[in-house]
Amino acid sequence: MQHCRRRGRGNTAHFCRKRFPETGGNEMKEYGIGEQQKAGIRSLRQIRAVLFDMDGVILDTEPTHIAGWHKALAAVGLQAEESVLIRIRGANAPRQKEVFLQHYGCGLDYERLRQLRRSYCEAEFQRNGIRPKPGYRELTAWLKERGIARGLCTSTEMEVVKRELPMAGLDYDFDAAVTGDEPKRGKPAPDVFLLGAEKLSVPPEHCLVLEDSPNGVEAGFAAGCRVIMIPDTVPATDALREKTVAVCSSLLDVRALMIEIQGHS
Repeated sequence: MQHCRRRGRGNTAHFCRKRFPETGGNEMKEYGIGEQQKAGIRSLRQIRAVLFDMDGVILDTEPTHIAGWHKALAAVGLQAEESVLIRIRGANAPRQKEVFLQHYGCGLDYERLRQLRRSYCEAEFQRNGIRPKPGYRELTAWLKERGIARGLCTSTEMEVVKRELPMAGLDYDFDAAVTGDEPKRGKPAPDVFLLGAEKLSVPPEHCLVLEDSPNGVEAGFAAGCRVIMIPDTVPATDALREKTVAVCSSLLDVRALMIEIQGHS
């Protein structure tokens, strides 16, 4: 049996694997990834918990957030720069403030900027709704069937989480949650995932982190978790790949990979 995805640019970067008859069909060989990733993929057999980021992984909200920062910065007479927006993606409010002040200067009114962005996003979500990312429902159902714990580990505040999940037709249904209200250090520090693992009583090495942002990948790797990146608005670089066990195009591919590794449908 063969499941291949072409490794390429941006969102075309995926995993590629093949089973071979000469090995009895039980050995999985990977191509285009290093030995660290091969060992990491095999370690998915020991996963006891999955830690989800929200924006860009569960909810298709990142393009609106990016547009919101562009609008907010323009409103205060500044131009958005992609390098800055990448640095804040996945980060909590204190980390975002730090990055913005470093780049635009201490005179920037970050709280006003943040409120302008939030007002834009809320209006867009009310007008157009929020879509769940493909495969979230299917992956969640499979994890429940397998008895694998599910944690939410997001830089978004709990108030926003509980407002936006229902807008996407999703229930707030996790075994534990860590939000932007809790950790002192946001991503790329590992705190959010370490706390998520602690709340689930699962060692970090038995947790799988699902992330779309460089900050999130860095945080999951620093926490000692296994990481799968599902690129959304930022492509997977070689440096990020080295900190993941796989790069998948969607949560549907994550589910397929987990099923193949764990040997059950």
